[in-house]
Amino acid sequence: MASPKTIFFTDSSMNIGGQELQALQQMRALQAAGFKTLLLCKPNSSILQRASVLGLAAIPICFRNAFHIPSFRQLLHLVRSKDPVAIVSHGSHDALLSVMVSWWATLLGGKSVAVLRVKTFQHGYPLSFAYNHLFSKTLTPSHHLRELFLVNRSIKPNKIEVLYPGIDFSGLRQADGVLPEHVRQWLDAHPGPVISHGAILRGEKGHRIILNALVEVKKSFPTVRYLIAGEGQDRPLLEAEIKALGLEGHVYLAGILHPIAPLLNASTLAVLPSLIEPLGMFQIEAQYLGVPTIVSRVGGIPETILHEETGLMVEPGNVPAWADAICWVLENPIEAKQLADRGRAFVTNKFSMERNTAELIRLIEA
Repeated sequence: MASPKTIFFTDSSMNIGGQELQALQQMRALQAAGFKTLLLCKPNSSILQRASVLGLAAIPICFRNAFHIPSFRQLLHLVRSKDPVAIVSHGSHDALLSVMVSWWATLLGGKSVAVLRVKTFQHGYPLSFAYNHLFSKTLTPSHHLRELFLVNRSIKPNKIEVLYPGIDFSGLRQADGVLPEHVRQWLDAHPGPVISHGAILRGEKGHRIILNALVEVKKSFPTVRYLIAGEGQDRPLLEAEIKALGLEGHVYLAGILHPIAPLLNASTLAVLPSLIEPLGMFQIEAQYLGVPTIVSRVGGIPETILHEETGLMVEPGNVPAWADAICWVLENPIEAKQLADRGRAFVTNKFSMERNTAELIRLIEA
């Protein structure tokens, strides 16, 4: 019987976010499909710690920069000894090192190793050389992001592929734990409809849009609450904005909540008011759990929701439109729930872990 094929995952970030969590989910899914996986990441990084908790094989590599000789030598040794069929790279430093190692491994008589570059953003004008010649494929989480690469007509379209994220819906459904005590106490002390929002605290995530919309919404719904899950650099700015708008009793910054399902299960509606968003995950999870959802019509978000079929879309940054949409959901709970119920079937079909894994295997073996 043939030995299982090995796939490396590399990441040169110290932090952990949706991209890193997705990589860990893919590793587990590929193992279930009969592959061996190995994570190569920075020492003491958050993803290394999380992989240890999940029982996933991992080896620390410095990845200090794209030309770090000790990292190159360590990665080359691992490629030659473990013979991976592909390297799935998530960071710029590890991706370039993986490409150079793949070339050297071939020069030393080994087999060619496919290097798949995962990109969840694109700033500025993309250069064609890297995407045409360095990476076997570049994977984007949405068609919107793919088109941002293809504005450079020199980039070959067949080198940029869309791989929608896979969500462990069964795990999400089973994550029926209780809210942290501090969140539960705040909700108990402030009864009323709950608007939930899970995102890093940065300007492009649109928290200030909802804060300003809330000023109008609470005129019709005086007990409305806005619960923000996440951390980030803008926390002090948001705290100041909440105070300036007189929303202290209506808004709670809950910090990072994992899993997110207990918050969504306690929510009247979920919002994703991003000003920039390659795709987003929070709104997909909300639809799956049957929570009425309102999102910005921006970036890749329209690929995750059907306007007035599975949820509502609002123009980004339009505070009055956001206030109107929130009020509509609160005024029409039956109709809003019907949209959410249709959303579950939509996202289950499009963003399942099974579909993501099958597509990733196809790309690796192509």
